[in-house]
Amino acid sequence: MTATPPAAPRASSTVAAFLFGIPLTLGVLALVEYGPLRGSVWHRYLEHPVEIVELVLFCCALGCLGSKLLSHLGQRAACRRQLLPPWDGQPVPAAEAVRLRATLQNNAGRHHRSWLARRLDAVLDFVGQRGSPDGLDDQLRALADTDALALDNSYALVRFITWAIPILGFLGTVLGITKAIANVTPEVLEHSLSGVTNGLSLAFDTTAVGLALTMATMFLSFVVERLEQSVLERIDQFAEVQLAHRFARAAAAQGGEFTEALRQNTAVLLTATEQLVRQQAGIWAEALAGAQQRFAGALEQALEKTLETHQRRLAALEQQADRHILALEGASREHQEGLARVIDAVAAQTDALARLQDDGKQLLRLQDVLHHDLAALHGAGSFEQAVQMLTAAIRLLTARAAPGATAPATSRLGSRPGTAA
Repeated sequence: MTATPPAAPRASSTVAAFLFGIPLTLGVLALVEYGPLRGSVWHRYLEHPVEIVELVLFCCALGCLGSKLLSHLGQRAACRRQLLPPWDGQPVPAAEAVRLRATLQNNAGRHHRSWLARRLDAVLDFVGQRGSPDGLDDQLRALADTDALALDNSYALVRFITWAIPILGFLGTVLGITKAIANVTPEVLEHSLSGVTNGLSLAFDTTAVGLALTMATMFLSFVVERLEQSVLERIDQFAEVQLAHRFARAAAAQGGEFTEALRQNTAVLLTATEQLVRQQAGIWAEALAGAQQRFAGALEQALEKTLETHQRRLAALEQQADRHILALEGASREHQEGLARVIDAVAAQTDALARLQDDGKQLLRLQDVLHHDLAALHGAGSFEQAVQMLTAAIRLLTARAAPGATAPATSRLGSRPGTAA
């Protein structure tokens, strides 16, 4: 089954390029030469034949792109039209393709030459003639590739114009430089340089016009081509959704005895493979169970050894803690005894200080008595008695200074003043 030929609107774009391009060129030239643009800057860029040819090619490209843009609007209108009845998702017999094709022709109307209508008609004709949707996927891809290739080929004239315009600009540059060089003579250089400058002006103007028109053509062709490609993508998606799985596919063809033998051999192979897998699974299960038991026993022994080791270490730590506690208790008792001894010593020192304080008071009293006696002796004028009393006082002081001699000294001192009296 051959693919559907390109649609008529694509082939007519080349004819439209000349039908609209040449009149458009004449209209622009009339505006520049005889219309409102006469004498303007546009006249400068359209006064040479090379520039006029560039304008003709550019207008032809505009005519081609304008025709394709109008065709694009019609294609979009066809895509919005419901050409086929809705599909509920349930596969239908392949014979239904004939009825669907008749419905498509009735619903298409003036859009019967659109890309979508031609694509759907080709698919339904393929299924209807074969009586089966076998190979429909390949047919859909072939139709999509054919339409994409036809769309790409429809831009051949635009690509040629895009290539030819800058070439003409370079040609004008060469002609302008040639003219400038031809006018370089001693007489021209002596009297006027306008011939040289005019040639250079032509050289640069033709190149500028060619490059500007090339850029405009490339931009417009890119925009229009993208619009048409979007329509083709929409058609591909619609055909894939509505027709690729719409028809019930026949069961797989019988292969005779070879297919039956292959099926039996496959069943035997599957059974043997299943048994082998089960045996291997049993072997693996037994191996895993034995390994699990051995691992559990080894783990239990290791845990018991670890617990015993920790118990021994814990007992040793407890014994060491007991020894430290006993040592701390002994040191505490020693510190308490030493503290008691220090307290006793401090108490003894306190008692000694108290006795010294009492002795100091008694010394003060003796000193008063001594002064009194000295005063009495001085009054009597007896020197011997004074010496004796001084000697007695010295002895008394000596006795007070020696421990255990306080009482006798006191008694002697007491008897001495009585005797003296």
